[in-house]
Amino acid sequence: MKLPNHWQSFIKIFQKKFNSEIVSDSIRVFQDEEAIKERFTTHQFETYLPYYIPVADDSGGQVAVISRNDEDKKVYLSSYGTLEEKYFKILDRDLLHWMQRKFPFDNEDKQENELTAEQQASFESENKHLLEQIGQFPSLLNFWNQTYSIENLCLPENFPVVDQLLAFQDGYAFNTVASKSLIGEKEGDFKESWLVIASNYFADPFFIDFNDSEENFPVYFAFHGTGKWKPIKVADSIDIFQNILRSIFELRYDKNGLLSLLTELSISGNEFWDEVYQNVLEMPEMAEDEQNEMISESDWQEAEVYITDIGPNKMKIVSLLKAKYRLSGAEALQMSKEARILYHKGPKKWIHSSVQELENLGAQVAIVIL
Repeated sequence: MKLPNHWQSFIKIFQKKFNSEIVSDSIRVFQDEEAIKERFTTHQFETYLPYYIPVADDSGGQVAVISRNDEDKKVYLSSYGTLEEKYFKILDRDLLHWMQRKFPFDNEDKQENELTAEQQASFESENKHLLEQIGQFPSLLNFWNQTYSIENLCLPENFPVVDQLLAFQDGYAFNTVASKSLIGEKEGDFKESWLVIASNYFADPFFIDFNDSEENFPVYFAFHGTGKWKPIKVADSIDIFQNILRSIFELRYDKNGLLSLLTELSISGNEFWDEVYQNVLEMPEMAEDEQNEMISESDWQEAEVYITDIGPNKMKIVSLLKAKYRLSGAEALQMSKEARILYHKGPKKWIHSSVQELENLGAQVAIVIL
């Protein structure tokens, strides 16, 4: 059974936040493929809901399900007694947001706050405006085109899907559950000019200020849930921040190497980097062969290469798409107009030739580690 990628991302974060599969007193979250398969088989999902999988239940007959199609990230409410799609109710827009709301098993909040057609159009318009704004700054797009997800050190693990950038601001600039803006001008308020570019597994944001564009966007961090936002500058520019993340990622299993790097960065006294340093101190030490084994295993992680801008050699890219997907010329041309085109999927160690091939033609690419 292939589980959707967004479930894989969710369960990694869930297991860091919770020590038990039982949350909110009675909600049981299924934490692995075996637990999901057991419910899938026992309750005959193959017969009644073959395109959905159970992810949690309330120990009272109600079950939360998600689509096996990665394009649909919504969480739906059903019951083991009536597994029919026509009776679904939407619990939340995605698993992570559902977790932030403490796994409610009723859709009252969703019904009260469901977007009207007018609100949805307004949201899409705002998102389009935001994408036009960031399109003026290649350094921002470059940051998202090559991301480094670093676990357990308080560093970025979650990055936005660029064409859904506004949705990534939920919980910071606005709150969809309460249907209100969180932007203000008082000290400790989230400012209108701020943009969240990543978050760690505690949902603490990393953000830039559009007013700092001439300085190539210094990067700030703030601890979530303190009642007010207290920006901590973590890098003098977004390019510097990306280079730091790259260096840390390359040393992610080398405790002594990480401690040396953080010392060289001369960032002692910075509340954020001191926290990272303490997290590194708590890492277990690994022998060199253990480090190499961990790196080798990570090389086999699934990764995807997306074309985000086809560049100047349009017809050559169209030819590549035509051959890769066995399309007609017209179909390949139509695909080339998409904002984000999946070009390759496979082990991370084998994606470099695809990236090089596309970049040699002037295309811009984004790499997503699954």
